[in-house]
Amino acid sequence: MKRININSYIKSSIYMMAISLLSGCTGNFEDYNKNPYGPLSSDLLGDNVETGILIKAMFPAIVQGQQNNSQMIDQMIGLEYGGHASMINPWGNSGNYYTYNPRIGWYGNTFDTSMPQIYSNFFQIKDKTGGKGVVYAWAEVLRVAASLKISDCYGPIPYSKINGTAYTVAYDSMEELYNQMFADLEDGISIFKAALASGADVSTLADFDYVYGGNFTKWVKYANTLKLRMAMRIVNVAPALSKEKAEEAVNDSYGVMAEAGDAAFSSFNDGMNPFYRAAYTWNGGEFRASANITSYLGGYKDPRLTIYVKESEENGYVGVRNGISQTASSFASYQKLSNVNVGEGDKLLVMSAAEAYFLRAEGALRGWNMGGTAKELYETGIAVSMAEKGASVGDYLSSKAVPEAYTDPVNSKYNVVAASTICPAYDEMADFEVNLERIMVQKWIASYPSGWETWADIRRTGYPKLFPVGNNLSGGVVNTDRGMRRLPYPQSEYNTNLTNVNAAVGMLGGADNAGTDLWWAKKN
Repeated sequence: MKRININSYIKSSIYMMAISLLSGCTGNFEDYNKNPYGPLSSDLLGDNVETGILIKAMFPAIVQGQQNNSQMIDQMIGLEYGGHASMINPWGNSGNYYTYNPRIGWYGNTFDTSMPQIYSNFFQIKDKTGGKGVVYAWAEVLRVAASLKISDCYGPIPYSKINGTAYTVAYDSMEELYNQMFADLEDGISIFKAALASGADVSTLADFDYVYGGNFTKWVKYANTLKLRMAMRIVNVAPALSKEKAEEAVNDSYGVMAEAGDAAFSSFNDGMNPFYRAAYTWNGGEFRASANITSYLGGYKDPRLTIYVKESEENGYVGVRNGISQTASSFASYQKLSNVNVGEGDKLLVMSAAEAYFLRAEGALRGWNMGGTAKELYETGIAVSMAEKGASVGDYLSSKAVPEAYTDPVNSKYNVVAASTICPAYDEMADFEVNLERIMVQKWIASYPSGWETWADIRRTGYPKLFPVGNNLSGGVVNTDRGMRRLPYPQSEYNTNLTNVNAAVGMLGGADNAGTDLWWAKKN
């Protein structure tokens, strides 16, 4: 796989990116009013809103819609390490994410793809807007969301020192990174809120919004929920700041996501949903539902099971255990097990509204002001998830059912007992860890199919408990019980930014490998 240097990529891609997006950006636009919080008149270029084109090009950095980028980032890493799906194609068996030995050429996929998607657009927007107005605020929020995802993968990353002309720069430590991301996110939120309060006309931006169609009230809620997510990420290493930022997000006048309609889904793809493409059209399907999902949802008799997973012809609802080293023969056999239930035209989940309730439930469990008790917020989160997925809650909130053991129909050596004994019914008399696990399990279920957040939760809390991989081929680098902790930095950085990437490795407190914990992931 070809590695991409950010400097050269940005110089060569800006023109082609703009051209490729023009087809959806034409139309006759009325003159902008003079509201300082709205889009600026200088944003207009012919019959296209120039900054709108640039914003559209930033969206893939938060969820990849292009087929190859989706597979290499949101499927092989997100779905796999989040326990939502299992990759089953051997891909030559020269190293795979799912067996904890990804080939060196794959290390940089998240970094080398997402960084140019952010920075080939962000500083152009900043320059054209003067760092003012809704479009700039929008770019700030998207930059933070995408940077969080990159940092979740590697740890320290370049952020505050990137200035639009210099990209091979020093990395921010993770503590510095979070402080700067909070500041940038809060600036974006304040601009959004000022624009809404002033009645700024943002209607011309609707065509450039893959997620909310120009509804900036929902963008404020999304940004506050992202702030809440970030706050919870650092709870074990900066508890006072974590509490402060979480309470600010929840108690903001606009608040966080509160109902199913607040959920963020992206309509961007390159012709069809990329999960559908990989699961149904490539080589007979290159991944299947994870055995973790069928174990929990099957044991719980969860009504979301049939919504998430297709029933196999011979074995019912049975997924594939993650991390089985595949052969051509076993690949064909595992293709007969349950597939993910995703449609060709389905949008891609960015963030569920239910997640906001589970984040708040965790905060309430810790004694924070989250606008309700942990039990209330937890149960509302389940109800909102059911509404998002089109399921009925029924008596689920009182269910004492537990996950079920996994029986592998292909190879009995991968049979395994249930990973957890946690049930859906909330128990206010249970200790902290039991209810934290309960919250994390339901957050994981509600986030399907978007495993990046769950991978982070597993590393910082240990929950949800998933089956250990079938074959750990890391050579002892990765502990099977703890799982992958991060990815090594890309070779592109060692080739072009050696001094700074070496300094970043020093910030890790461990080797640049997949077994080293990130700053916030020390508990599990």
